[in-house]
Amino acid sequence: MNNSTLLEVSDVTVEYVTQGQRFAAISDVTLDIAEGETLGLVGESGCGKSTTGRAIIQLPTPTAGLVKFEGQELTGLTHNDMRPIRQRLQIIFQDPVSSLNPRRRVKDIVAEPLIIAGMKDAAEIDRKVREVLNAVGMDPDITLDRRPHQFSGGQCQRICIARALIMEPKLIVCDEPVSALDVSVQAQILNLLEDMKERYGLTLLFISHDLAVVKNISDRVAVMYLGKFCELADSERIYEAPAHPYTAGLMATIPEIGDKAIDGGPALAGEIPSPLNPPSGCRFRTRCPHAQEKCAAEEPAFRDIETGHQVACHFPLLGG
Repeated sequence: MNNSTLLEVSDVTVEYVTQGQRFAAISDVTLDIAEGETLGLVGESGCGKSTTGRAIIQLPTPTAGLVKFEGQELTGLTHNDMRPIRQRLQIIFQDPVSSLNPRRRVKDIVAEPLIIAGMKDAAEIDRKVREVLNAVGMDPDITLDRRPHQFSGGQCQRICIARALIMEPKLIVCDEPVSALDVSVQAQILNLLEDMKERYGLTLLFISHDLAVVKNISDRVAVMYLGKFCELADSERIYEAPAHPYTAGLMATIPEIGDKAIDGGPALAGEIPSPLNPPSGCRFRTRCPHAQEKCAAEEPAFRDIETGHQVACHFPLLGG
C-alpha cells in the first residue's frame, strides 16, 4: 500500500433541520485515507456512515470542516469547479436497482460520465464501455441494449461498479454496496471490488453495518456511533482487541468470523438515542455497561491508546 495520503477529512460536521430543529448528523469527523488503502466504516443504521461518505464527495457540502483530496481543498469549490474532481472521486450507492435509471439502456447509463466529461468520439465511448463491462464480468453483447429491470440485483451492482470505474477514479466511496444483495451474491461483489482495486489501483472507503464483511475487505476500520467516531485501528487489531465498549458490543453480534468465534463482551442493549437530543458527555453512556459519572459529565477525547489505535472512551477495554 502506498503511504501517501489521498484523502484528508478534518473536523467535518453536517447539520440538517427537521421539525424546526437543527441537529448534527455527523460531528467533528476526522480521518485520512492513504493511497491504495481500504478503510472500513461501520456502525448501526442512522449513525452517520452514509452522511460521512456523501460529505466527502460534497453531496452536500459539509456545514463545517475541511475535505482535502489529492491535496486540494474541496469544501470551498463551486459546482463547476468540482466537476473535474468528481471524475476521480466516485460513489457506489446502497441500492443498485434504484440508483440506475429504469428508462435507459445499460450502454447509456455506463457511458453517461464520459459524455458529461465532454468525450464526443462515439467509437471511443463504445470501446471504453465494453472494456469496463467486461472488467466487471458482464458480457457487453448481451448487456448493452438491455435495461436495469432485466437484471438481478447482483448484476445491477456490477453495472453500478462499471459506471463508477469508467472515469478511472482514484477513490470510490462504497456506500453499503452489498447490503441489498443475497448472501451468495455478496461474496461475488466483494471479490469483484478486490479485483477492481488491484486492476485499477483504487482507494476505497467501504461503508457497512456488517463487521464480518468489513473485516475481510479493509486495511483499517473506523467505528461510528451517533455521528462521531468512537474507535479507529488496523482491521486485525480492532477484531482481536476492541477497545471501545460499543465496538465490543458489535463484535458480540457476530457469531463467527473465520474459524473462531469472537467473544466481544455483552451484546448491545437499549435503543439508540435521538440525534436531536444526544446524551451529555459520552454519547454511548446510556447503553454502556461500564459507564461511570465521568462519562455523563465529560465528553471523551478521541485519543491514541497505542500506535495506530485511537478510541474515544474514558475507560477503554485495553486499559490505555
